[in-house]
Amino acid sequence: MKFEDFNLTSETMDALKNMGMHTPTDIQQRAIPEILEKEKTHILAQARTGTGKTLAYSIPIAEKLDSSLRSVQSVILVPTRELCKQVYEVISELTKYRRLKAVEVYGGVSINRQISIIRSGAQIVIATPGRLIDLYERRALNFKNVKIVVLDEADRMLDMGFLPDVEFILFKAMKEIFPTLLLFSATMLKEIKDIAVDFSWGQELLEINVSHDNLTVTSCKQYYYKVANSKEKYNKFVKILIRENPTSCIIFVNTKRWGANLKRRLIKDKRIRLRLDTLQGDMTQKQREIVMRDFRNKKINCLIATNVAARGLDIPHVTHIFNYDLPEGDPEVYVHRIGRTSRMEGKGRAISLVESDQMPLVRKIELFMDRDIEQMYLSQQERNEDRSQNRYSQGYGRREKFEETEKHEDEVPGAIADVSVYSRK
Repeated sequence: MKFEDFNLTSETMDALKNMGMHTPTDIQQRAIPEILEKEKTHILAQARTGTGKTLAYSIPIAEKLDSSLRSVQSVILVPTRELCKQVYEVISELTKYRRLKAVEVYGGVSINRQISIIRSGAQIVIATPGRLIDLYERRALNFKNVKIVVLDEADRMLDMGFLPDVEFILFKAMKEIFPTLLLFSATMLKEIKDIAVDFSWGQELLEINVSHDNLTVTSCKQYYYKVANSKEKYNKFVKILIRENPTSCIIFVNTKRWGANLKRRLIKDKRIRLRLDTLQGDMTQKQREIVMRDFRNKKINCLIATNVAARGLDIPHVTHIFNYDLPEGDPEVYVHRIGRTSRMEGKGRAISLVESDQMPLVRKIELFMDRDIEQMYLSQQERNEDRSQNRYSQGYGRREKFEETEKHEDEVPGAIADVSVYSRK
C-alpha cells in the first residue's frame, strides 16, 4: 500500500515526499481511511512511539481542515513539552503546502506569545493539558470550530495525573459540535477505554490494536560495546565502523554540538570512507530537504542525527543504526531510533556505545523491550578482561528482568493484531 491509495491532495503528497514518506505503516493504513471517509468518527488506537501514529492523525488533520477559516479547528493533547515539539515539527512540515498554521502550547514559557499566535489565526493547537486549560480560561481560544480532537500517549497522561484536566478539556470540546475524537495509547488500559466510550456519547467507537512493539525490536539485531570513558569512545567507534562496514547508516547523538564535532572528526579520519552529513533540528526546511534527498538517492550514505531531526525518517535502505550517544531517559527513544532500520527484514543492525555508568540505562531499555541486548567485544582479550571485572553483571540483568516481570504479571501484552467495533451500552 502507498500513500497515493488514500487519494490525498497534491499538497499533502508533496509534503510526504519531502519528508521521505512513501509507504504507510499498519496503524496508518487502518486509521487514516476511517478518519478520512467519515465526517465524524471515534477511534481508540494502540500505538507506541516509532509506529507512525503521529502521521496517522496528522494526515487526516491536514486533509480535513479549512485553510480559509482562521480559527482553531484541531486540538492535539500531549503529555510533555518534548512530545509537543516533536508533533509540532511533523504537523508543520506536513501542512505547509496546505497553508495551515500550527502552534505549540506548553508551560514554562511566555503565554502571551502563544496567545498572540492563536489569535493571529492558528488552526492547529498542539498542547499539554494544563496550559490548554489556562488558555481556555483566559478566553484565548474556544472549541466552537474544532473538527478533530486527539489524545496522543493517553496512558502517559493518566500516569502523570492529567485525568481531571483531560476530562475537562474533552467535555468542553465535545459539547460544542461533537468533533472527531482520536485516542492513541501504548497500552489499552481500562481507564483509557472508559474515556473513549464516555466521550463518544453513545456513538460507534472503533478500536484498533496493532502489535508494533515486537516488530520494532525483533526486526533488527541489537548489540552494545562498553567504553571506559568519552576519551576512549571515538577510537573504539572508528574500529566498530571499520568492522561493520555499513552501506547505509544513521549515527545518533544527543546534541547538535556533538553531532558537528563527530562529523568533523570522521571527515578528517583517513580510516573512514563514509560519505556523511548531519541532520539537526535547527536546520532550515530547505537544508533538511537537500540532506534527505541526498541520503535517499545514496549520494551520501551516513547521517549524523539528533532525536528531533530524525523523528519520522522513512529510509528503506538503512542497514545500521549507531547510538554514539545512548539516549537518556525514556527507553522509547531507543526503540524509535532502532526502528529506522526495521525495514531490513532481520538484516538491520543496531549498535550502541555504553559508558560504564550507563549500564542501568541498558537494563532499563532491556526491561522495556523484554529483550536482551548482546554485549560485543573487539577482541578476545577485551572479553576476558571485562568478564573478570564484572562476572556477575549478566546474571544481575536476568534477575532484575524476572523481578520486573513479576511486578507486571497482570498486564496484557500488546501482541494481538485486531480491529473491533463496539458502542457504549
